[in-house]
Amino acid sequence: MLETGFTITTNAIGLVGIVLWVLNLRRVAAGGELIASRNQRGIPFGFLDLILLYFFMAAGNLVPTWLFCQSFGIEVSEIGELQGDDQATFSIANAVGLFTGIVLVLIIYRLRYGRIGLLGDTHQKISVDIVLGFLAGVMVIPFILLFQSIITRFSPYKHDTLEMLADKPTMWVIAASWLSAVIVAPICEEIIFRGVLQGWLQRIGRGAYDCVLVGGWDSVFLKKNKSSLLDGEEKGSLDGFWSRQSNSFWPMVISSVLFGLAHYGQGAAPITLFFFGLVLAYLYQKTGSVVASIVLHMMLNGFTMFWFTLQILFGDAPTADSLE
Repeated sequence: MLETGFTITTNAIGLVGIVLWVLNLRRVAAGGELIASRNQRGIPFGFLDLILLYFFMAAGNLVPTWLFCQSFGIEVSEIGELQGDDQATFSIANAVGLFTGIVLVLIIYRLRYGRIGLLGDTHQKISVDIVLGFLAGVMVIPFILLFQSIITRFSPYKHDTLEMLADKPTMWVIAASWLSAVIVAPICEEIIFRGVLQGWLQRIGRGAYDCVLVGGWDSVFLKKNKSSLLDGEEKGSLDGFWSRQSNSFWPMVISSVLFGLAHYGQGAAPITLFFFGLVLAYLYQKTGSVVASIVLHMMLNGFTMFWFTLQILFGDAPTADSLE
């Protein structure tokens, strides 16, 4: 019954997605764009900002691990043997630690640069990006699931969150799995790989050498033009200001490769996630905002978790193999 429901749901989404593809490709054939490029202020991050982020990410993992071991009186080497509610508690501790670390970094960025623009132009309604992410999900998720189902025939899929759910989970385990996979992971990973990493890569070749290294609002460009991008914000428009975002393809590729490699150890998932990462990177490059990417990321993880949870609780649902 669940397998039938999964098949019907996936096919229905796929049919709607095909209609959307046809409509959008007709617009492209008529000279339009798949997604209209926005005039973007861009990201001020430099290489040192990237290092700062990964330092806090490491701390966000290490500190909760140490506190958990101290609280439960276990060694770090024994964490892999945790099961049930203990494993769920550790998962939540790690998710909260990672999220807290990233929030602290964003606060530092804010104090250093002012508004950093991860959500793009604030004059562009966030609701527009939410809808864009949802439509992108309908268009690409069926293809991602199909590709992953093919590739897992050659390399079995593994994921700690799914394994935690697989052994008669309690409500605490289910809640921890959903919090980690559907909420925290998409938000944190899109900020890390798209907002910060790809945002920084897109500045290379556009900003001054010192700004690429240490960050800043492209001081050489501003001095040369005797102006400030902040002036454009005060006037309520970014029109007439040079976009800081590069339209090059290579920042998308690099961020997607690293996104896939971050899931190393999950079977063939890094291959699928490389292509999924390209979609997420494309959304970010076109909009200058992580909102649409987060929504799409949440949709894929949520769809996967929904059917896998049903499988565990009631049986016979297919294992969704594309969770990151």
